[in-house]
Amino acid sequence: MKEFWDARYQEDGFAYGHEANVFIRESLEMTQRIGKVLFPAEGEGRNAVFAAQKNWEVEAYDISESGKLKADNWARENGVSIHYQIGGFLDIEYPESQFDALVFSYVHMPSSLKSLVFERHMPWMKPDALIVFEGFSVNNLPYRAANPQVGGPVNIDMLYSVNEVQELLKPFNNLRVWEEEVTLSEGKYHIGKAKVIRARNF
Repeated sequence: MKEFWDARYQEDGFAYGHEANVFIRESLEMTQRIGKVLFPAEGEGRNAVFAAQKNWEVEAYDISESGKLKADNWARENGVSIHYQIGGFLDIEYPESQFDALVFSYVHMPSSLKSLVFERHMPWMKPDALIVFEGFSVNNLPYRAANPQVGGPVNIDMLYSVNEVQELLKPFNNLRVWEEEVTLSEGKYHIGKAKVIRARNF
């Protein structure tokens, strides 16, 4: 898996564009809170750099060195600072109660890992932490079959349902989770209509 992401992020340009994901951008713009935010599996850094531009203190991690290189360069080009570590879901570590917000943007993994991975992040959050989540729905498979350019896993095991996300993010207060059809225009690999699960608690 690491080899796959390293190869993808070594391609010319940004795999998913250099602009922040629309839902992540809108969510961060609508909250009045500013603090410390964590971006797991952040890839080339588009969302992390946007958050830094909005004066968040940004921590991010990913398994891909080439993703980190692009993210660090993109941050410098935009005159902001992010702290980006190389690590996987099960080996990255942060001190407890560090973060004011957690942002999952298209973070997909086998269902056997989901509960463990999401649970690992919870102690790092402050009690009133914000959550923003967007990922491909189990109902995205027909969209992907009709248009492979829209992207997303082909394995239903790695996709999300509303009920599953509600359970995974249960520790967050005032959580809202919903499914939505969206039109993605993100780089080379997220193009076209898709079904996604979205969640936030503000």
